[in-house]
Amino acid sequence: MDVTKKLSCLQEISKAQLSKIFSINADRKYLIIEPSLIKPLERVCGVRWLKANGVEKIFKLESVAPSYNDNAVFYFITSELKIFKQAVDQIRSQVDIVNPVKNKFHIVAVPRQLFAFEEQLEQLGLLDSAVRLHSFQWMPIHLDTGILSLELPLLYSSLYVYENLSFLPVLSKSFWQLTFVMGKPKVVLALGQHSNSLLKQYDDLCENRGDSDRLDSDFGAVIIVDRNMDYISTLLTPGVYSSLLSEVYDVKVGTCESAKTEGAREDQEVILDEKFNPMPLKQSVTISLNSNQDSVYAGIKNRYFTEVTSVLSNLTKQLKSEKLNSREMALDEIKRYVQTQLQATKSRKKFIANHLLAAESIINAMGHRYETLKEVELNVIKNSNKNANLTFLEQILVTENDKLVALRLFCLISITQKLTEAETRSFWRKFLHQFGFNYGFAFNNLASAGFLDDFGQSSTTISIPGKINLKIPKFASNNFFTNAKNLKQIPPDPDKINLKHPTCGSYVFGGLYIPLITQISGMLLNSIPLEDIKAKLEVLGHPLTLRNDKNYPLLNRTILVYVVGGVTYAEVASCNLLETLTGAKICILSDRVVNGNHIMADILSIPK
Repeated sequence: MDVTKKLSCLQEISKAQLSKIFSINADRKYLIIEPSLIKPLERVCGVRWLKANGVEKIFKLESVAPSYNDNAVFYFITSELKIFKQAVDQIRSQVDIVNPVKNKFHIVAVPRQLFAFEEQLEQLGLLDSAVRLHSFQWMPIHLDTGILSLELPLLYSSLYVYENLSFLPVLSKSFWQLTFVMGKPKVVLALGQHSNSLLKQYDDLCENRGDSDRLDSDFGAVIIVDRNMDYISTLLTPGVYSSLLSEVYDVKVGTCESAKTEGAREDQEVILDEKFNPMPLKQSVTISLNSNQDSVYAGIKNRYFTEVTSVLSNLTKQLKSEKLNSREMALDEIKRYVQTQLQATKSRKKFIANHLLAAESIINAMGHRYETLKEVELNVIKNSNKNANLTFLEQILVTENDKLVALRLFCLISITQKLTEAETRSFWRKFLHQFGFNYGFAFNNLASAGFLDDFGQSSTTISIPGKINLKIPKFASNNFFTNAKNLKQIPPDPDKINLKHPTCGSYVFGGLYIPLITQISGMLLNSIPLEDIKAKLEVLGHPLTLRNDKNYPLLNRTILVYVVGGVTYAEVASCNLLETLTGAKICILSDRVVNGNHIMADILSIPK
């Protein structure tokens, strides 16, 4: 079976796992779902399947519980203590503690139940007697051709910001389960602390619980990379359509659904925000970011935005031409047209209209600062005009009413051009004045996630009890430009990158920068000696594992890239271009699809 077909069938395993949970109670069931899980669950099984498995009614989890009657009740919640407490309070209001009904109340935690859940139920006297706990982690959801997502929105902040490793076993287990379907890879590269921990946990699962008995694998190699190995790919402003769509709209589980927002219109007075900025109008759209469901999206998703509008214009002209031709058809031709082409034409018309509205919204939301921001980013990547870059940063901090945009540019400059402690403190003081001192905690979050240097520390200190502290010099380079040059991630002349017919993965950022996962994939596909790859990546100064079970150079030119902490549509587009150039196949798996604003929002969030 084709790799893409196998990946799209993973939901059948998820259905089997969920069906096993539902089969614990054969009665008719009420399903109460936390709102954030509705979209992913629709991609896993859908309402019709739930009905067929005994679910009589489906409710959103709200402050007031529905009347349960005699039905079994299954709460479907994320692994958050606050949400769990809400579900437990609703159950307590309707359960008889002295004489509870057995096997009536169930709480299904996604992706896993926490020890605190058990502990709290036990303290309340509800564990097993009145409430049963279950863990459920769906298999990777196939969002689009070659894109798999575990839909774990809390993972980045847990791992990188608050150093909570409780979700890491979920990632290793998902990889372990995937190998039973796709086969155990022979070539594995893991880069970063969490990626190596994931690989170690995967090895333990294989040793203790068994591994795939398939002799071959659908993947010639697997690359596992931490998100903090390449923050630049999340911080730079993307240029491809799919990534810009994600920047402007709230894309969830590969679907973009948005109601029309209030903003500036030609026929009425301009609406301003509290900083007197005109509020851009965001058009209402419904777009599936799935090439198999939207043929128009399939043709423009990886195009640079300047080309998208011309493609949509040509498609509109084709529709008009088709309409004119239909007027001159004979009766039998009209009949055949209605039977074979009319429905497809209507769908295409709807797709084009949606994408035209989305393109207009992208221009409204980003057009006023796009060119200037790209010029600043060019200076940043070239390591020039630092003072001018900081001046522009202060300008958008004051004029733009968007804390995420300002913080994102600050992080980009901080990683690349290395701000001094005084420059960093100055920005942060102004940021708090603009957006509120309640964000004071986020400064430590920036340091934890790796956006800020430990000022004054150029060496690693090791403390030995009863002895003096030893300082070990760092041989690895943490200089962005040194590492990027070593890995050839910065093209020498961005102006020479062809954005219309690209041949370089940097086109996704207007020719500025090639994502790290694209470069690593390219090295494997181009059969660069493993010793050379290891030497280039070791300089980054992070844990690196490179395994080869006598399967290199790759005979199977299908690669799985597993990004721990979220992947961007720009990175996907860059890898898609590499596929085209090399004739290979690259599948990308992550806990979710993100953009730079998602990362910044996690930095500004408190633990959940």
